[in-house]
Amino acid sequence: AENRLALINQKIAIEDGHDNTNLLKAALEDVIFAFRKVGESELRIADEFRETLRKTRETMLGNFDPRDPAFVKLREELERLFKKKKLSEMTQDDMQDNIRDLTDIQAKARELNRKNALLAAKYANDAKYARLHKRLLEKYPLSDRERKLFDALNDFKAQADEAISQNSQLLKNEEFAERELLRLAITQFNKTHHFGFDAASLKDINKTILKEYLDEASGKVPA
Repeated sequence: AENRLALINQKIAIEDGHDNTNLLKAALEDVIFAFRKVGESELRIADEFRETLRKTRETMLGNFDPRDPAFVKLREELERLFKKKKLSEMTQDDMQDNIRDLTDIQAKARELNRKNALLAAKYANDAKYARLHKRLLEKYPLSDRERKLFDALNDFKAQADEAISQNSQLLKNEEFAERELLRLAITQFNKTHHFGFDAASLKDINKTILKEYLDEASGKVPA
């Protein structure tokens, strides 16, 4: 009874659009479609829908950059899918339409994961630097200097990782860590690689970098 009540509450939350930020973390494959007797063909389609939904959710959960505009768009497509019609009112045709839509979302998510993996590989499979790379390209006109951005971030990464490995307490003092990383940012982005960022931009970039390191140190999932 408790499990059934939990599933009902989960279904209501999805249908009402509550807590959409945690939509992908929910056990959607266990959603109850309806408390009524259905035919064998409906059960088959419902099982196919549930399986497609499970695979789509797992593919999207494999994304390490939930702030990526491309990922946000896919998540919004998934949310709209559940807002179109209540799950308990879905017909066979509705489920078949949703299976096609979910399959398309899953394919796009898989391709996005592939591109993310390729980008992370250029930073020794460090996901936080792949995210930093994309955030900098989104915020600053660096697309024509992407090769130089790779070099600057990799050089910064080498120095930052070394500083942290030599001082395990560095990230426990946020103000000190911010000063140390800013010093490295000024050296790598302006003095070594000549990006010419102004002081405000360097501080903004440094805060983004620091947040990635602090989140990693605390085990916080990117959001």
